[in-house]
Amino acid sequence: MAPAAGSARGWVALGALAGLSVLKACVDGGDAPEATSPEVQAVLEDTWPRVVEPALARVAVEAQALETAARAWEQAERDGVDGAPARAAAQEAWRATMLAWQEAELLQLGPAGASLDVVGGLDLRDRIYAWPTVNRCRVDQETVAGRWDAPDFLDTSLVNVIGLDALEVLLFSPDGENGCPGQVDINATGTWDALGPAGVRAARASYARALAAGVRADLDALGAAWDPASGAFARTFAAAGAAGNPYESATDAVNALFDAAFYLEEVTKDQKLGYALGNGDCTGGADSCLGQVEGPLAGGSHLWVAANLRGFRTLYTGGGAEGQGLEDLLRAVGEGALADEVLAALDAADAAAAGVMSSLPLAVDTDRASVETLQARVDVVCDLLRLDVASVLALRVPEEAAGDND
Repeated sequence: MAPAAGSARGWVALGALAGLSVLKACVDGGDAPEATSPEVQAVLEDTWPRVVEPALARVAVEAQALETAARAWEQAERDGVDGAPARAAAQEAWRATMLAWQEAELLQLGPAGASLDVVGGLDLRDRIYAWPTVNRCRVDQETVAGRWDAPDFLDTSLVNVIGLDALEVLLFSPDGENGCPGQVDINATGTWDALGPAGVRAARASYARALAAGVRADLDALGAAWDPASGAFARTFAAAGAAGNPYESATDAVNALFDAAFYLEEVTKDQKLGYALGNGDCTGGADSCLGQVEGPLAGGSHLWVAANLRGFRTLYTGGGAEGQGLEDLLRAVGEGALADEVLAALDAADAAAAGVMSSLPLAVDTDRASVETLQARVDVVCDLLRLDVASVLALRVPEEAAGDND
């Protein structure tokens, strides 16, 4: 367990980031532009080229392959040939896209973030992948409705019928089956049965093609919104604290990075692992939690936790040895030991993730201790972030994580 905030370590360096980054003076009765330290400025400038851009580029490559594979599956079903090989290829392309996206899940700042909560947020993360806001039955209803090629379908639909999570339903649902209760329209009125097995496959393939194209387009929009050449957010982020910038100080921008890192606690630890272990925050007890586990049809949830850890490491290190991230701010204020402690805890979490050999629900059934160990080791990283790093760098802890004492 990390020492509590306010320990000797915290008090010695409390406010260090503010000392590094914020020097305001009154000039002619107004505030002068913020003077930002080289260390903080380097973190802000490296976020796009060393952290965000490489992550999005990896996802984009896989998403393009997914769209191609989905089109091939649709064509096979239209041609009346055996579509199973094309569907299997699309499933593998989806898995590769998901694995790449799970690293980018840690980057919900700026355009990827929620428009109501995040500076520069455009809600693009939820359009690409909305878990845990998922609804298998709604996807099956849209499969019958057949509206996916309407010009406004992707823009007017709720996020639970678009994106990678809806694609999971289309690609991995058992042949001919749907996830709706008997009283829901597609079952009660017989419209699902009227499609027949071949009709369901063809509809799912066409719907999957439309969603795969939408995911690729949303990824393009996300990259373009960040890209200094086509959008503005990378420049906005790097110039945090300048007059008129939505980030009033450079520290606010660093705090946005810090907030994004808490995905590891609020989602990976508390939801992904918590739901599988039955100790997540869900009504209805352990059975209800298990029903909310990520990726129930495709599996792979253990691999996605490992990818989340890789995404956290990228964010924390600023993309590696050549980049500047939160780790480097700790070293700049003489807290190299703490910086190394976080890395060591992250190494231990990586090792625990490698020890979970199957999807989380199956692993809980066959080797529960491995999942409990993984959650405990992720918790160590989160405690260090929430208690020590926050104290040393005088950063705000997100409200959702502030009271987490697990």
